[in-house]
Amino acid sequence: MVPQIQIPDTPFISVVAGMLVVILAILLWRERRERRQAERSVAGYRSQIQTVTATMREGVIAYDMDRMLRFVNPAFERLTGYPEEDLRDQEFLQYIHPEDRPAILAEWDRLAQGLALRDQEYRVVTRTGQVRWCSSSWEPMRDESGRQIGYLGTEFDITERKVAEEEMRLDTELFQAVLEVEHAVTAAGLDSQTVMRVIAERSKGLTGASGAVIEAIEGEDVVPLIHVGTEAPRLKLSSSLSGLCVRTGELQRSDDTFSDSRIAHQAYRELGIRSLLVLPLKDEQRIHGVLKVVSPEPNAFTDRDAKALRLLGGLMGAALSHAAAFEGRQARLEERTHALQESEQRFKQLVDVAQEGIWVADDRGVITYVNQRMADFLGYSNGTLLGRPVYDFIEADSRSGAKHALSRRASRPGQSQDLRFRKRDGTQLWGLVSSSPILGKDGTLLGTVGMVTDITERKRAEEQLRRSADRLAMLHDMDQAIAAAQSPAEIGRAALGRMRRMVPCEQCSVVLFDFRTQEAQLIAGFAAGTQLQPTPVPLGELTSREALQSGAIRHIEDLAAADDLPPSQQQLAAEGVRTVLSVPLLVEGEAIGEITLASSTPSAFTAEHRDIALEVATPIAIAIQHAKLREELARQTAELERRVAERSAAVRAATAELETVLYSVSHDLRAPLRQLLGFSRLLLDESGPELDSSAQHYAERIYEAADRLTTLVDDLVNLSRIGRQDLLRREVNLTPLVEDIVGQFRDASNGRNIDWKIEELPIVEGDPGLLKIALTNLLSNAVKFTRPRDQATIWIRPVESEDQVGVAIEDNGVGFKMAYAGKLFGMFQRLHRADEFEGNGAGLAVVQRIVHKHGGRVWAEAEPGKGATFYLTLGGGEAGKHGSAGAVLKESAHETRAQ
Repeated sequence: MVPQIQIPDTPFISVVAGMLVVILAILLWRERRERRQAERSVAGYRSQIQTVTATMREGVIAYDMDRMLRFVNPAFERLTGYPEEDLRDQEFLQYIHPEDRPAILAEWDRLAQGLALRDQEYRVVTRTGQVRWCSSSWEPMRDESGRQIGYLGTEFDITERKVAEEEMRLDTELFQAVLEVEHAVTAAGLDSQTVMRVIAERSKGLTGASGAVIEAIEGEDVVPLIHVGTEAPRLKLSSSLSGLCVRTGELQRSDDTFSDSRIAHQAYRELGIRSLLVLPLKDEQRIHGVLKVVSPEPNAFTDRDAKALRLLGGLMGAALSHAAAFEGRQARLEERTHALQESEQRFKQLVDVAQEGIWVADDRGVITYVNQRMADFLGYSNGTLLGRPVYDFIEADSRSGAKHALSRRASRPGQSQDLRFRKRDGTQLWGLVSSSPILGKDGTLLGTVGMVTDITERKRAEEQLRRSADRLAMLHDMDQAIAAAQSPAEIGRAALGRMRRMVPCEQCSVVLFDFRTQEAQLIAGFAAGTQLQPTPVPLGELTSREALQSGAIRHIEDLAAADDLPPSQQQLAAEGVRTVLSVPLLVEGEAIGEITLASSTPSAFTAEHRDIALEVATPIAIAIQHAKLREELARQTAELERRVAERSAAVRAATAELETVLYSVSHDLRAPLRQLLGFSRLLLDESGPELDSSAQHYAERIYEAADRLTTLVDDLVNLSRIGRQDLLRREVNLTPLVEDIVGQFRDASNGRNIDWKIEELPIVEGDPGLLKIALTNLLSNAVKFTRPRDQATIWIRPVESEDQVGVAIEDNGVGFKMAYAGKLFGMFQRLHRADEFEGNGAGLAVVQRIVHKHGGRVWAEAEPGKGATFYLTLGGGEAGKHGSAGAVLKESAHETRAQ
């Protein structure tokens, strides 16, 4: 019987299908929501990383779970040379060297499983093609729920360390190669030809030369005994580098034989040899010959090649000596054995004087040999170290890494790492350690050779540099903040805010002292992150007046254990403070305040913290003092400006009154003077013959005095007019102006022989009329005081002084003593008698008044009997118009009254 299958009704199927669609839609909606949340988490993570890593020196890179680049910081861009946009276009981890990338990718599944990749070392190819070594650590990135959303890597540039390791590896290889050559020479037996051939071949291979020659000394020649890879001619000792090597007993090197002046033959040119190293093969007694390696290329050999040959020199010389001696009988064999022992001792001595510490350990890590440098590093004697595991002298936290590195049979030579050693006295020594395995012929590990370079000072310097850089950055930031601050309170807040980043403290404050009022003012402070308000504090609550004035640092490491505390520190102790450090603010040795730091931890402040506080205190003290000085200067400046304004007004009033009186007096004197002149002249003309000689002499004296007084009055009027006259400034070419004045003097020279020398003069800003008066007076003096000379010379030339230009008028007249130069420009001052030269001494005073009115200078230099030079320079403005006029007029009036 066939079973019956009942097919559900169509409506039921529709309902089921609809439910499935709804469920599917819900699942799709949930998946999209989770994806959007993941994208927002990645974006937030990226923002946080950008903020944190912007200033890091390490490179940071982040990928999402699909291995798509999400972020790189600036340090990573600098490391690779690629901007972020180019890195996004690259394949996953394309910046890693192709040879190193598979190893990283092979480990990537661990990251995908939420594990970390630490201390991954690989090469990075930069945008310019440069290869750099990096050490990286990779961590999984997670969102807030803990779900992994990507991978975050940190890259450290270790290129310099790798270069140092490579140098260490090469040195190790060199020692290993030397040991191999020694073993090869030993294995060659005692046949001299075999030994020399082994030496030549191994030296050729060790230095990468194209050929090697061993030469012996025969009379005045060097002759080849063995040559490998090159022809070897017979050479003269006197004209060859081999001869020089024999004479000096030192290795000789030629980077280009074609241009080497020490080589006086053509043999190398004929053989095409351009570079060579020549080493004496000697033992303790004599030189047996020379070893020469050659190359057809110039500059073919390096310092390392020369070093390798030097290391081999004594060994090979001894080997040749022993081989030659063994060609005798049994006695020579003993001699050879003794020489080999000496050679080994010299090799050990060479290792002992190396700058690196060197040890040899067996396959269990037990030390079988150490050089003296290694023993000195650890503070032990050589014998004490032998037989002990090398790990006993390595710090516990470095021991696992050291065992891992030193126990690897297949470790590459030259690999190195930084390890911390424990010295005998308990101190630590940082060493850069590289090791190489010692393998038997069957490949079994026989032991290791380790080399240690002391990098303790470098490590200490790196840490000190890091701390110093942080301190300098803080001080620089603080200096900028202080420079922008305007008041002492702002300076204190700016300094404390930055110092708290370097010195851990719960409370800090800046107070200023006022010893006159016996009060201190708290201008800035923080307590538990809250800013303190300015508060006056009695000085007695801080400590004694003498302690504050001494400017000493006060440091209490534990308030709970201290006795006789001042009130302020008693209050701090009650608040739970345990350590207090007070640093004075000193300006020129005087304490103006102090910075106080407080912590709830006993002995919280180290010597470095004290140094930081002292470094901060100095600029704070200076800045606060400057701020106080600025405030005082502003106050005094305002007061000074007020007083200057009052006095200036009084001076202007007095000057105006004096000029008015002087002008009136001079005009009032003119009428009586004209009468004296007129009547005395009439008396002399009409009644002169009738007068006796005494009366006639008196009348002439009256006339002369009246005439002189008239001239003086005219000069006073002119001087007064100059003081009141406004300057009409415009460009004045001094050359035509001087030539016009000189022309007038030529016309009135009365046949005098005057040689006028006029150079090209500058164009100045000034009043043409006043300048003409000043120059006329100066030139008039030059003409007058050269009158005794048969051949007078007057030289007018340009002059520049103190950023002003003008003229210099030099003559060969009678001159004057410079001791009287201060009287030259005084009103009515004369340096010569009236019967020698006419004049009343007003001309130079007028010159000085005009020059000062132009803001310039006038001065003179002279020597009696050799002439004088007057200098006149002009400034840019009417300097001291009122004050100078008043001073000159007062001086003139005083001298007039005196006469």
